[in-house]
Amino acid sequence: MASGDYKVEPDGTCAPFEPVRCHTFITESTFGLPIYKWPSQAEVFREINDWWRANAAAGRASVLFCYAFGKAQRILHGLDENIGTIVVHGAVEPLNKVYREGGVYLPPTIYAGDLKKGDPRLKQAIILAPPSAGGSTWMRRFGDYADAFASGWMMLRGTRRRRGVDRGFVLSDHADWPGLLWAIEQTGAERVMVTHGSVPILVRYLREMRGLDAQAFETEYGDEDDANTQEAE
Repeated sequence: MASGDYKVEPDGTCAPFEPVRCHTFITESTFGLPIYKWPSQAEVFREINDWWRANAAAGRASVLFCYAFGKAQRILHGLDENIGTIVVHGAVEPLNKVYREGGVYLPPTIYAGDLKKGDPRLKQAIILAPPSAGGSTWMRRFGDYADAFASGWMMLRGTRRRRGVDRGFVLSDHADWPGLLWAIEQTGAERVMVTHGSVPILVRYLREMRGLDAQAFETEYGDEDDANTQEAE
């Protein structure tokens, strides 16, 4: 059985992970290192809402960078819409429409292009935008703002520094180390093919500590460079 990308914690915006018993399991390993252990998403959403609330109280916009498809909608689902206006980038809003039509609740959002620079609502707003918007002229409309990035990579201080944002929120749509091991165990697979990520580490662990027939599985894409992986995560 091939898994594709997966996480094991349900989030309310997509079908939950469901283990399937099989003999051979192909798993990703984007975060296949023991250092990666995610906080609960309830804790992360609380941190995001507290950050937004503090910025709104100070009259400063909150810009949160996140992947436009999936991650943005997961964050929207967890926002406290009573704090202020929720604004989204043009790459995010069309996908929100699809989610709503599919029956997923997302709080009301405003397309950033419909707001003029200096609109008073921006001082208490949170703005969801893809990472590519950072440092662009598009950002000027928000005046004084605080920024943050939501990704599993935010667990690494070096990545947070390179992104140059005020805050980093650890929220990933990939399984962490315990999640990967749990998923593999739940399948009951005797043979595990590992791809995309920290492949040698996970393969060695599965062989030596779990006694499984584990090996690397190369795809036509090969190893994605760190920048592209972090952009997509």
